Amino acid sequence: MASNPDIPCGPCAYERNTNVAMKWCSHCEEGFCTDCEKSHRSLKLTRDHKMIAIEDYLKIQDVSFDLTCKTHGKNLDLFCKYHGVAMCAVCVPSAHKTCQADDIISIDDAAENAKSSAALTELEVKISRSLEHVRSCIKNRLSTSMKIDTDDQMIKETIKETRMKLNKQLDALEEKLLLELKLKHEKYKAKHSKFLKKLEQTEKEFEKIKEQIQQMKLFASDLQVFLGTCQMDKSTMEKIALLEAELGKERNYAIEMKLNSVVRSLMNDVKQFGEIHITETNADLQLKDPMISQAQIQVREAMRNIDDINLHLKLEFDIQEHITGCLIISDGRIFIASCWTTGELMEYDEIGNYVRTVQTPSSPYDLTEIDTDRIAVTYPNVSRIEILNIKENTVETKIECKGRCYGISQHSGKIFTIVKELGILMIDLNGTILETFNIDISSVFYITATEDKFYYTVPGVHTVKCCNFEGKEIRVFENRSLKYPGGITVDSNQNVYVSGGRSHNIILIQHDEKQSKVVLSKLSTPRAICYNKTNNLILLSYTIGFTSDRVALYQVSSENTY
Repeated sequence: MASNPDIPCGPCAYERNTNVAMKWCSHCEEGFCTDCEKSHRSLKLTRDHKMIAIEDYLKIQDVSFDLTCKTHGKNLDLFCKYHGVAMCAVCVPSAHKTCQADDIISIDDAAENAKSSAALTELEVKISRSLEHVRSCIKNRLSTSMKIDTDDQMIKETIKETRMKLNKQLDALEEKLLLELKLKHEKYKAKHSKFLKKLEQTEKEFEKIKEQIQQMKLFASDLQVFLGTCQMDKSTMEKIALLEAELGKERNYAIEMKLNSVVRSLMNDVKQFGEIHITETNADLQLKDPMISQAQIQVREAMRNIDDINLHLKLEFDIQEHITGCLIISDGRIFIASCWTTGELMEYDEIGNYVRTVQTPSSPYDLTEIDTDRIAVTYPNVSRIEILNIKENTVETKIECKGRCYGISQHSGKIFTIVKELGILMIDLNGTILETFNIDISSVFYITATEDKFYYTVPGVHTVKCCNFEGKEIRVFENRSLKYPGGITVDSNQNVYVSGGRSHNIILIQHDEKQSKVVLSKLSTPRAICYNKTNNLILLSYTIGFTSDRVALYQVSSENTY
């Protein structure tokens, strides 16, 4: 193994020796020579430390990780789940005093399995999509630049064609017009070239970040990956914001010439061969980032207190089906599952227009979003879950459940589903069953999952039960305002919305279960319900006839957000 003179052995340097490091300890953040590495591994306190080759360390050396609090200079040893930030102990009373006690966890717990975390996956998706948008912008600019060249060539041909019919005395006017064309063409072509270089530089920067993420996943520690994800996400958002500002200023230019109408008949009176005009329009280039904005964070903060939460009807449309599951994904598309009537999975657009019927192997009961391109669907009649790629119209994963599966919910890469013959299953996105919770679900059909717990409704006893991820029941909610609860969903603040089939209402339960209130009433047998966290929307269905249901879409807002 080749040594690197730039990385000295830390313990040897302390003893004022100059040995070269052969390994790097990700925990201690220093290099070790062969002898010091053996000593390091032999100690009980350090034998579990991750050691990587110096060559591998150099691959992630440029990826910066702040391990100390920039405000207080202390170690980042805590994490706030609500705000999604790492912090030191001093930050808690100063900046997080209103956060719930269970929102504050140790950084080690937060960083566990960071390489397979949803945050890292989201960052990779964000980088990939940003690269995709940048490349699209580059393609657009190249096409526009070529259009300017085409316009230029067409004008030249028009000039030549006209010039052949004119007297030689027009030579001077031709030269003047060609000069004007050349100057304006070069000027506006230069504008495109300058911005094109900026886009190509941005592409290289995103490529570099993407490569760093891959190296970080392979060779950095969980803590480094976690902190790197947080910090690189921030810098990526800043790059995106800067690029969006530049894109908003960019303009399209089209060159055209207005030929003098009397050139042919009044050659001797014409003082100018023609005019070069530039048509300027907005380039309409945008970077569409799928992640949550600062404004959405402010709305989320305002809606922690359920007293101020209100629902405003945006859309209603009727379907000649009895709906068992509904979903509104992040880009606004609506999916409806009907298990008991036609047994179809249908897609509608954001204003309620029918788009298509998705081909399924059996009658779908419930569905949940994985990301904007993928959803997971349960099929009780064939005891199966499928992860569908709704962009490519393909089945990515088939999960055999060995029992009739009904309600389903996904959170942070974990799928929770109700299987009548088994209980409640926790499954990863590869289809591996992680846990089987032996819970009596004989009359249970719907479930929803959140940060560290899941909720399910028990219609027969008019209750909502809450369990942790070990399957231990931690709370039971029951209220005389809620009768025969069915569909259940959770918002970004872990507030829970439940449909009351026989109380004909929607109940909102605060995240700590200390308060609840009726947010919708006088509904005819509401059933399926879904919360879209990206846009704070609620989609629900309720019966309006013997063979038909109504789908309603509501905007969720707080008085404090206006």
